[in-house]
Amino acid sequence: MRNVRRFCIKIEEAGKLQKQQALPAYGIIAIGVVLLISNVFHFQLINVLWPGFVIAPGLMLLWPAYTSTPERQKPLSFLAVPGAMFVTIGILLFIMNLSNHFEAWAYSWPLVIGSVAWALMYMKRFEPGHRVHHTGYNFMRLMVLLAMGFAVFFELIIFGSFNPLLPLGVIAFGVYLLVKERQERALS
Repeated sequence: MRNVRRFCIKIEEAGKLQKQQALPAYGIIAIGVVLLISNVFHFQLINVLWPGFVIAPGLMLLWPAYTSTPERQKPLSFLAVPGAMFVTIGILLFIMNLSNHFEAWAYSWPLVIGSVAWALMYMKRFEPGHRVHHTGYNFMRLMVLLAMGFAVFFELIIFGSFNPLLPLGVIAFGVYLLVKERQERALS
């Protein structure tokens, strides 16, 4: 029985190593696709992809937590917290850059704070019973709701603009919360 368990662990480790070794190839393929799209549609990449200069350091800070295993936690895994914040800020910058709506910083900051909870949960992913998972999930949900509430307030009252995607996003998130609650009740 012990040998079977060791064999299964070795197979899992080999699979994880293969995935890690394939990451550079996926990155090169993605770069090629982006260059092709840029050529076909005739646009300057730097105008679209400059938030990558924020996302890339965030991904590097997430790397120690990503490469940790249940048996061997990396000592620098705590860098996942600033890494998650950098990645979140970079994604928000990318979306705001595409929509040319940088005023959204007024209400998107709770998402950056919520990314801290995600990072803490990710660091403790090998301990599913750890209390950070329950509190982190609730905190992230609170931060998303806060961002959505601020978005409605700022877009409708302060900025006086009305984007039809905003109410659809609020409705979709409300439906998600209802479905999630019913699933949790069904499992209880």
